[in-house]
Amino acid sequence: MSDGTATGEGAASGPRICEEGGGGLFLPLGGETERQWDVRLKLLLYFVGLVYSFLGVSIVADIFMAAIERITSLQKKVKVPGTNRMVTVQVWNETVANLTLMALGSSAPEILLALNDVLKNRFFEGSLGPSTIVGSAAFNLFCIIAVCINSIPNGEVRMIKEVHVFAVTAAWSIFAYLWLLFIVQFNSKDIIELWEGVLTFLFFPLLVAHSWATDAGLLTGENVKAFVMSNYIWFVTLGEETEADFSWLGFLAGIVLLIPRLVWVIVKYSALGSVLCFQALMRRCCCRPARTYKLSDDLADLEDATADLEQEIVDEDNNVIEHEAGIMSFAFDVLNISIGTEEESFNVKVYRRNGDRGRVTVRYSMIGLTAVPGYDFVDEEGELHFRDGVLEQDLEFTVLPKRVGERSDSFQIIIEDETETVMFNPWHDGGEEKNILTVSVANKNPRPVSVMDKAYTALDGVFNVDEFKLGFACWKDQVAEAFYCGGSLEEQEAAGVGAWIAHLIWIPWKLPFAVFVPPPVFMGGWVCFVFSLMGIGILTIVIGDLAELFGCVMNIDDGITAISIVAMGTSVPDMFASRTAAKADEYADASIVNVTGSNSVNVFLGIGLPWMWAALYWAITGANSEWTARYGHRFPDTWGANGSAAFVVQSGQLFFSVCVFTLAALVCLTVITFRRVRYGGELGGPSDAKAYSSFLLVLLWFFYIGLSVWKLMTGTDSFHEQILAIGIGIPVLLVLMFLFATLVQALKISKKYIGEEGFWGVFVAICIIGGRMLIFLGFQFEW
Repeated sequence: MSDGTATGEGAASGPRICEEGGGGLFLPLGGETERQWDVRLKLLLYFVGLVYSFLGVSIVADIFMAAIERITSLQKKVKVPGTNRMVTVQVWNETVANLTLMALGSSAPEILLALNDVLKNRFFEGSLGPSTIVGSAAFNLFCIIAVCINSIPNGEVRMIKEVHVFAVTAAWSIFAYLWLLFIVQFNSKDIIELWEGVLTFLFFPLLVAHSWATDAGLLTGENVKAFVMSNYIWFVTLGEETEADFSWLGFLAGIVLLIPRLVWVIVKYSALGSVLCFQALMRRCCCRPARTYKLSDDLADLEDATADLEQEIVDEDNNVIEHEAGIMSFAFDVLNISIGTEEESFNVKVYRRNGDRGRVTVRYSMIGLTAVPGYDFVDEEGELHFRDGVLEQDLEFTVLPKRVGERSDSFQIIIEDETETVMFNPWHDGGEEKNILTVSVANKNPRPVSVMDKAYTALDGVFNVDEFKLGFACWKDQVAEAFYCGGSLEEQEAAGVGAWIAHLIWIPWKLPFAVFVPPPVFMGGWVCFVFSLMGIGILTIVIGDLAELFGCVMNIDDGITAISIVAMGTSVPDMFASRTAAKADEYADASIVNVTGSNSVNVFLGIGLPWMWAALYWAITGANSEWTARYGHRFPDTWGANGSAAFVVQSGQLFFSVCVFTLAALVCLTVITFRRVRYGGELGGPSDAKAYSSFLLVLLWFFYIGLSVWKLMTGTDSFHEQILAIGIGIPVLLVLMFLFATLVQALKISKKYIGEEGFWGVFVAICIIGGRMLIFLGFQFEW
């Protein structure tokens, strides 16, 4: 709309937030007095407030991610099928963790903003939620990947390791927005029915299940074909034992019959997963002994057994593994010890087998399972040096005393070699990359007799008391680090002016979050998870109010603010995190797969959840006077009749915006695929290729933003005008790419003659002269 009012009937009814009678959940703080302030002052304050709120979101989002990392780092011991061996595995599957907790961590501001947008509008359509979701997806896909491509040093590449998972998440990310087009434009136009909202939300567990099955190797082409063919044969024979010739009709029928089976499997295992998660949480909170690792009798007997060190380590075919530098190994995987009220030190031997040539170094470290470092054992790390011909070394560790009534605990000692000079015993816990020794520490003190000792036993059984001691110590350090410039009193005394300026900017956010959000030590990170999520939720409410105030004072549509400033502000922290991951990681999965997965989660949770709630609300309550006043004249025969109501979404702007984004996303995925084929990796490559690829992706973002803003400003519903706008935008992209390529080639040529500095001097001079000519022509012709 050219007058800058909010889009759509639902969004436009009632005064805007900066107008008399309008208001948000928290802002404006000054009420009617604030509305009388100078427009320029309000624009400055609201813009600075938005940027400053984004800084706060980045801080609390980092805390949120730390909690998620603690949660997903949980390990367990499982028995290898057919053997008595126990190995350590992650509780969380990496793919599932990335698509659930990790994606939630990166998308939490957008998701909570969309939820708040619906709730504060009393379950009517809001102006910020969907626009921010799509705008954030565009920034993630185009700008973040462009930055990651350009951050790799020239000549180096980073390729996606789990290509099948990327294919799944990329396909789902495109499907998510196609599905959005279907429900807002083609099926019950402008109406989100309850089943549409529920199904949009349920696509999230379906995405997770699909990705997990693909990652686990269960959903391969052969398996799918065999399953479909079994349904096909059953359909053709109808239970008769006859051989059926292949026909496309029967094959398609097999696929159709496959769908209800898949739905049943998804529902079944989603429910099973929820039950298992609840049981795990109850064990975590209410039954600490269940967290200890029960060792089988065969493994427990190994602690006193003398390993046959003369026998060489063999592979699966019983052939001796030859390794000149040797194969490192503990004598066994588990060690049972007992401790009383005195601190004790123990020695465990690390052996070198199948080779002893050269000097090698092995690093060791320790991690707590149920044991808490600093309270149950001394957390140490260091190196073991093996000279040429040396076959064993002693590794000493210290276990701290236990009080009467304290529960048994366990921790692990890990040996590894970052230089990959040696290998490790593949038959021991940890495999070829490292070996792990699990130390189970029993309490050899007498059983508790006094009331205090029994109370301690009960409390330690529900909550890990040592964990809480460590948590409160970390909390105290966390507050001190936030309060002092540089993190400590010593650093503060040596801090310069720049450090103090940065400290004063950050401390209004750092200190409150340090005080009110506990560290991720408590309860395996879940306490920090909940409190930091609450912090993100409060900040998103403030951001929503500030965004509406800024757009209202500028007299522009809230959707323009949402797809540009708000979407970019909530995604910039992800950009820096992805850039760091692209440079540090060996593969590109953390940079690209997380983007495609996060974009899918944005739709299924950020749009599916609030729309499901809103559709459910109107299905239960029916039409009230406000709903009838807004939409009763539009749906007199379908909705509104007999008091029925539905969640109404104005599809015009959203439909066009999603169409443009989907078109640009297909181009982006094509570029990524081409880069893998042409340069051997999605990120990095030759300097020219990096420049062209990243510039094209940034242009795609501007292509999306420009067309979306044009649609919001004009408010046109003409299909031909929208197609024409897209048609004009594509040649503009090509012309800009041609100009950029010309500039790059001119820069390369100029280096041979006038140097890079000379070229940029000439370029700036041309820009200044061109700018002055435009100003002159503007005054001359009164543009």
